Amino acid sequence: MLWGTYAQEKAKFVDTSRHLVLKAGHPSPMSQKYFLGCRHFSKANSYLLSYGIDPIDWCIPEEPID
Repeated sequence: MLWGTYAQEKAKFVDTSRHLVLKAGHPSPMSQKYFLGCRHFSKANSYLLSYGIDPIDWCIPEEPID
């Protein structure tokens, strides 16, 4: 997940035959319109499932995990 221009410049270092690369605007208030709706979390989970890997629980727990 490469959010924002600076992060997206690093895409050239990623082997896309082995890794999923998702690009969107940075989620900061100044560019959130380019981030909202990108569905990166669900796309990442779909990718994992397609390889038989358990999806990630992206929810933030209410209580700290010990």
